[in-house]
Amino acid sequence: MRVRGIALLMGLVLLAAISLLALMTANGMLLQHRMSANFGASNRALGNAMRAATAARAWLNSRPDIERENGCLSDCLLPTAIRSPDELPQHPEFESAAWWRLNAVAAGSHPETGEPLDPEATEIHVPRWVIEELHYETLPAAASGSSVAGVGYYRILARSSGEGPGSLAVTESIVARPWNGDYEPLPYPPNAPPASFCKQFDLAVPCGMQAWRQRR
Repeated sequence: MRVRGIALLMGLVLLAAISLLALMTANGMLLQHRMSANFGASNRALGNAMRAATAARAWLNSRPDIERENGCLSDCLLPTAIRSPDELPQHPEFESAAWWRLNAVAAGSHPETGEPLDPEATEIHVPRWVIEELHYETLPAAASGSSVAGVGYYRILARSSGEGPGSLAVTESIVARPWNGDYEPLPYPPNAPPASFCKQFDLAVPCGMQAWRQRR
């Protein structure tokens, strides 16, 4: 009887150990699954924010010279959806979703008319962008190698939220855009990548992406 009791006790201990190991394995797999899902949602949010930034660049490159006050260095008349220097808060990545809905442009709509460009986009998670002019520099004709009068430097902020509470991304791009010269603005909605706009200028003219970072 003692042998059977010891054997039964050992069996129960072994069964408990196996059950505990199985539970720990299941918890580990569940944690990995959640981490993988969160990582995927964060990547999708970042990708959507980058697509919104691309839409903003396309809008900036589509504006004709007449929409920006020629040679103006401060308090300028700027194209629609482009903010004046220091108009945005210092840390827009921490502003609420309501602030972004009020102040930014939905990537799936036209900045002037609000007409939806992507009928499949949902209002809840639609990426948004905002452009701020940082400063404008005049260019001597001899230095630019063309008739470009100056270059504006812009900050593009783009935000996208995903399905989960942690899947939020805010990116910041610094781009250069020549003004008042012999070139053709790109159409909007775009039919070519934003970088194709810069192919019209001499290499000495600053144009296109200058810096990028993820702010949140």
